[in-house]
Amino acid sequence: MSSREGAGSHGVENFRKQGNRTIVFRLSNPTTFAWKDCPAQKGRPMRKAQFAGFVLLVVAIAIPASMMGQTDQQKYGKTPDRTIQSNPSANNPTKGVDETDQTFMKDAAIGDLAEVQLGQMAQAKASNPAVKRFGERMIKDHSDASDKLKNIAESQHISLPYEVDAKHKDQAAALSRLSGPEFDKAYMQLMVQEHTKDVNTFKQEAANAHDNTIKQFAAATAPVLESHLTEAKQIEQQVGAK
Repeated sequence: MSSREGAGSHGVENFRKQGNRTIVFRLSNPTTFAWKDCPAQKGRPMRKAQFAGFVLLVVAIAIPASMMGQTDQQKYGKTPDRTIQSNPSANNPTKGVDETDQTFMKDAAIGDLAEVQLGQMAQAKASNPAVKRFGERMIKDHSDASDKLKNIAESQHISLPYEVDAKHKDQAAALSRLSGPEFDKAYMQLMVQEHTKDVNTFKQEAANAHDNTIKQFAAATAPVLESHLTEAKQIEQQVGAK
């Protein structure tokens, strides 16, 4: 098959060799074509309506490809307006947990960890059965409180401490050097001091917390801490700490 183009007074002609016949395409104006030496179409111009249909077909094929490219760009190439952060209050200051409530939750988490740790120490070092039982109760009650607090923190996208702070580490280190009656006295004195502060803190949070879930947690936990304080004071007198 061969082809060539030429220009004459009648327009542009394309010559194509097909078998023993030569087909000539002549473009005399943008909308009329004449075919030469083609038995089936000799002398028949292509009508404007036919040409317009051909153009529409080409456009119809081209548009979906263009739209497909735009869709991919919108899906993968566009940068999001903003990135959602883990703390809900960073995106909407009217929602989430404020700084005061977050501080309470973190302090409460550290307190639970410390009480469990010291309760385990009391199980091993105490000589008075009442002190051992109190240590066992601390492990149970503060583990339960810790689990509830973790669930709240997870729902609020807040990270809680996973180890005690320096103050509680120092307290544990001091008690670890004691044993027997000396440990009993020092441990129960510390339990009275810590639970006195805890009861006041939880009551304040139950009254003033901004987040309702945290407020309910503080209100439900405060009576348990008061019970701990009452028992700690009784055992403190038994072991002669005062």
